[in-house]
Amino acid sequence: MFNIDNDIKKSSIIDKKFYINNKAYQQVINKIFAFSWQLITDQVTINKTNVIPFIFLEKSINEPMILVKDDRIKCLSNVCTHRAHIVMKKSCNKNKLKCKYHGRTFKLNGQLNHAPGFNDASNFPTKNDNLIQYHIQNWHQFIFVSMNPKINISNALDDISNRLPNYKFSNLIFDKHNSNSYYINANWALYCENYLEGFHVPFVHKGLTKDINYDSYETIIIDNSVLQIAQASIGEKAINGTNNIYAYYYWIFPNLMINIYEWGVSINIIEPLSINSTKINFLSYPFKGKAQPVNSSSSLDNVEMEDQDVVLNVQKGIESNAYKGGRYSPEHEKGLHYFHLLINKYLNDNSI
Repeated sequence: MFNIDNDIKKSSIIDKKFYINNKAYQQVINKIFAFSWQLITDQVTINKTNVIPFIFLEKSINEPMILVKDDRIKCLSNVCTHRAHIVMKKSCNKNKLKCKYHGRTFKLNGQLNHAPGFNDASNFPTKNDNLIQYHIQNWHQFIFVSMNPKINISNALDDISNRLPNYKFSNLIFDKHNSNSYYINANWALYCENYLEGFHVPFVHKGLTKDINYDSYETIIIDNSVLQIAQASIGEKAINGTNNIYAYYYWIFPNLMINIYEWGVSINIIEPLSINSTKINFLSYPFKGKAQPVNSSSSLDNVEMEDQDVVLNVQKGIESNAYKGGRYSPEHEKGLHYFHLLINKYLNDNSI
């Protein structure tokens, strides 16, 4: 759909129509996000509340689902198989799922349990009367869901585990106070693109630049993922058991960012709301006894605002008639280039 040369030294940046054309946006939703894995919650949360209703990408895919846990964690449709009423509206602890419209109940594996008024129905029930079961992937304490997974994220998650074999992911605790949701009037991909290159760091993030050794900044391409590695400046805290690493920044296609620090992990989930509006779900998971640094020039809250400012300005520029398209920096923007290659790959996949 878009002409991206495999050779970054020859390629132009993806056509601006990708960001402003409604048809292109809808194709991204239908051919990429509909087949993506989305991080939904963590094991600690579902251990406390074994029924969690949610909407899978509410403003784009908009599919009602339920995470449930009995002997294992499952993801089910949250739409009653009788007359399409939403089955569960609030998180709770239950051993059955009951639709309040006509009293139909389901087991936690999605199987129909009881259907009042259907004693005389012929050829009933069938498998179509059970709730659809979706795909689950567990990684450490995190739970991912997909409707129809065609984008492999296992290699990226395995790379994190293999690169950090002694990192205590099981000791991470969700910090509601420092987690947040942000809304910006920009295309979702522009936020991802800003994340995918450290080129802008010394120009935009003065505080972060002091904390890291920018000269050693490294970008590594992984299957459906990009890793950026920043080493710590003298005197700054590094991740235990690493070679002075300040942070590992993992982006996983299409919209997940897992940032690993000495104090814990932060996660960004970039959710498209429309062609020019985006929700950023920021989740903070510090280690027990530690805290996410705040209120400094290099803290994540400040870096986030700096990033959002440049993304909003790029959105304005993309909409300008003056901008005809640019080129990739071969030295600094191979993560961005790979992102666009992946977009082109999935949009051109006729099997989807």
